[in-house]
Amino acid sequence: MLTVPLIHNGVNMFSENYSRQTALASLKDMDQNLSDHELATFAKSDEAMIRAAAAAHPNTPLTTLLKLARDESATVRAGLARNPRPDMPEDIYTDLAGDKVPEVVYALIANPQVPDSLIAKLGRKFNKEYSGAARDRLASKGGAAKVLGKLGIASG
Repeated sequence: MLTVPLIHNGVNMFSENYSRQTALASLKDMDQNLSDHELATFAKSDEAMIRAAAAAHPNTPLTTLLKLARDESATVRAGLARNPRPDMPEDIYTDLAGDKVPEVVYALIANPQVPDSLIAKLGRKFNKEYSGAARDRLASKGGAAKVLGKLGIASG
């Protein structure tokens, strides 16, 4: 991973005047007006939590999100799984659904932008620890009984 100086509003986020905790706090409340360049820079940070915040940001450029989908850190992939971006390619969700780390899959299940059809596939994997969460999500949605019935999953 490259060490990239994070500059936000003209301040080096890892200088003596800007601690890592301050950087993380800033990213938790990321301004919706961050530039593509700033978000791409955050995505290259050595800090997994900062990359995760960039992955979860709805305005992070798609090309950057595609790179973050292959990040070594499950925390970053979970951040991507939580991203509320309405135009996220379904292939990203499909790849994340196959992640071996439950944290990533749980984040995906909790994301309302993820299509119900993918959540239903997760719900059919009875041997996986997250299948119950997937079925619960579908059961809590209006019209879910119809989807569950088509898939042969008993609700309740």
